[in-house]
Amino acid sequence: MKMIKKLALLSLMVPALTIFSAHADEPGRHPYYAHADADLHLARWLIDHRPGDNWQMGRNEQLALAEIDQAARAVTQLGVDVGKNMGRPERPDASPDRRGRLHDAVHALEKAHQDVAHEEDDPRVRGLQADALRHIDIALHATKDAIRDAGY
Repeated sequence: MKMIKKLALLSLMVPALTIFSAHADEPGRHPYYAHADADLHLARWLIDHRPGDNWQMGRNEQLALAEIDQAARAVTQLGVDVGKNMGRPERPDASPDRRGRLHDAVHALEKAHQDVAHEEDDPRVRGLQADALRHIDIALHATKDAIRDAGY
């Protein structure tokens, strides 16, 4: 009789535990860092690829590319450190709208900043998060300077 009671109690607890476990943060959920990484790659491509053979990349564009590379490394490390699957490709949040490649790069960098700036629960990675945001902000500033230099 005791065994039947234990089995009945266990059968009532299993659905309750299933409900609570469904709300746990599994890897890949809330992929802010993966989205930020995709936006950074889009911004990099937009800055680096300009149609035409006679184009010389300016100093601000070079600075933006270097900062985007550093930000992308930091964001990838952030994702790995918090257990996110950074190998799975994500679509960027930003989408080019034909305003011009540098304007679209600014939009992609702003989206990356929004994604990285989400509140981080893991205190071990907050410094890396701040570092990634700093690199994104420098790239954003350099890209806006490149727009101004180009006279847009």
